[in-house]
Amino acid sequence: MSSNKQIEPTPYARQKYNATTLVDFDAGIKYSSILLAIVGADGELAEAELQWYLDEVKLLGCGQDYIDAIRNIDWKQVNIEAALNEVKFDFSLNISRSLLYQAVKMSRADGVYHEKEKEAVAKAAQVLGVDKTVVDSIESIAEMEDSTSQLLRFILTSDV
Repeated sequence: MSSNKQIEPTPYARQKYNATTLVDFDAGIKYSSILLAIVGADGELAEAELQWYLDEVKLLGCGQDYIDAIRNIDWKQVNIEAALNEVKFDFSLNISRSLLYQAVKMSRADGVYHEKEKEAVAKAAQVLGVDKTVVDSIESIAEMEDSTSQLLRFILTSDV
């Protein structure tokens, strides 16, 4: 049963993810449950990982009700493969690649891209039909973004 609630994409969502249409609230929560399960594949969902995602969904235009729903997800009970096979996301972007990108970014947020997280990303990519070279590219982009952010922080805080 759908709540019929919709999420309006913000300028950030349009710029970062090319999101241009309303997103169904319930489909977004299903997406979030899969994402949390992928990132929790190492047996834990680190606070830094969850916080990265909560910060991201705020920028994407999601309200407190969405954040509360994310916090209530029992990600340990989510069968990633089954959930990916049963859900149909009607988003205005390449949801498969976006999911994998966010899974990689979120997994790295605690400073460690654990091997089990990496395996879960690869398995999700396989189920979604995303080629390994695309996953490798997404992982490289995430690493470059993190390195660039670290360098910028260094430049802005040093007395050079």
